[in-house]
Amino acid sequence: MSKLPSDAEMTKLFVLGKLSNAEIAQMYEVTPQAVDKRWRKLGLERRPITNQANDLIARVWKIKTVQGAGSHHTLSPIMYLRVWLRMRLGDKGLSARQKRDALSFERRIRRDNVVLAYDPDTEKGWSWEPREPKDDKLVIRWPEGEARPPADELIMFRLPDVPSE
Repeated sequence: MSKLPSDAEMTKLFVLGKLSNAEIAQMYEVTPQAVDKRWRKLGLERRPITNQANDLIARVWKIKTVQGAGSHHTLSPIMYLRVWLRMRLGDKGLSARQKRDALSFERRIRRDNVVLAYDPDTEKGWSWEPREPKDDKLVIRWPEGEARPPADELIMFRLPDVPSE
């Protein structure tokens, strides 16, 4: 496996912004995660919309994150919610698969009339719960007793009136 280029070359690639992490990874025969890790080491942030989606989720839940089994942050329901939020935020960097996953998440919410709920005290953490009037048009079950954020943040968790395409 090849190694990534020097910090100066990586910075140049970042500034030019012409190649995705996946394309850079392919060029140097590493994973896209290795490229992202290198950006972070250099103090370069390339995923502002992903970070915005993560921040929105963090305002709702403190997701259980532990080494090995028992962690909830990498399970598919939260991954689908994260990519759906990225789509709602206008992330042009979504792969075709990520876009399909986001649309699949929304279709499931609509078709089954459910919301995504989180309970850190359970093994699986995530569950699909039947929609209740208190859920309004949110795609998530807002935690009991937790204050809701300002309308401009809360709207990101609302199911659009017209299905996304």
